[in-house]
Amino acid sequence: MTAGGIPGSVRGDTRSRILVLLRRHGRRTAPELAAQLSLSAVGVRRHLTTPERDGLVEATVDKPRRGRPAAVYRLSDAGLETFPRRYDELARQALEFLGADDAARLREFLAWRNDLLATRLEERVEGTTPAERAATLADALTEQGYMAEVESGPDGGLRLCQHNCTVEHIATEHPGLCASETELFERLLGTAVTREATIVNGAVRCVTSIATAPPAPHASPARDASTPDWKRSNA
Repeated sequence: MTAGGIPGSVRGDTRSRILVLLRRHGRRTAPELAAQLSLSAVGVRRHLTTPERDGLVEATVDKPRRGRPAAVYRLSDAGLETFPRRYDELARQALEFLGADDAARLREFLAWRNDLLATRLEERVEGTTPAERAATLADALTEQGYMAEVESGPDGGLRLCQHNCTVEHIATEHPGLCASETELFERLLGTAVTREATIVNGAVRCVTSIATAPPAPHASPARDASTPDWKRSNA
């Protein structure tokens, strides 16, 4: 995987790395960015000059209860567009499948698309454990522009995190896309998953928790050793 899942279009210089950090974390002050980039806050502000001028980054002033007001930076809509988005391809696939703008068949399209994606990704998603499969799935998603990575969850489980949504515009209008993607992850990983947060609902990133243990088997009725076998068989 590339460092931090950085897309090729924004990989390399310091300004591009700043855009990636803002995509990953949503909002950051110059000192916070400086700490992550091993630069001075003054140097970071200098690198922010051009993205601000080009309309890629916006700054607002937060007034904390204590301390001085601080400028907080975030990506503008134009800045978000510097990251890969594939909603045009998705729309083309939808129209190809539906043959018209028939919204009633959207669910059928999503099931068809899941089959298509599963066929493409099944060979990539390898491993004997959910953790191994999740890591290879994250690599495959990153190659598609989702800036995905796997991290430990608070309960000791796993989280698949996507810092970029390539179909954000369409997913906002059709939430079924997110549910369909969750079903695809469950299918590829072979274990239960739960969507915790999505970019289209206002989160900084999409987060999917992954079950690392197989579901408990259904318990068989307890056997009462005090009852003779012949009596149980005739019950």
